[in-house]
Amino acid sequence: MEDIYCTYRLDLSDDEYENLIKLLGDKPIEYGYISLNEKLHNPKKIKYSGKKAMAAGKATDVRTRRAKQKMQNAINILRMENKKITVYSISKTANISYSTVKKYIDLFQID
Repeated sequence: MEDIYCTYRLDLSDDEYENLIKLLGDKPIEYGYISLNEKLHNPKKIKYSGKKAMAAGKATDVRTRRAKQKMQNAINILRMENKKITVYSISKTANISYSTVKKYIDLFQID
């Protein structure tokens, strides 16, 4: 049977990276042909893309707006049906996660 190697990328802040180095110390950790220590002490710098960050921010704004609109629609439906308005009922009616409703519930006036 052939060995299968997977590549994993770990994005760390400078502080997280320094703490990892301190935690591992000089213990030799071997895998494959290159030691983990060699990889940790010669990190590949990843360029931060401002365009990607802006695109991610816009996508988040769109998702947030849609979730809030779904919540408002669900609240209106529950009011028309004279049902109790709870985080759970909004979540089920709007078909969005409980945690999302919990996050934005304070933005809506609920009796």
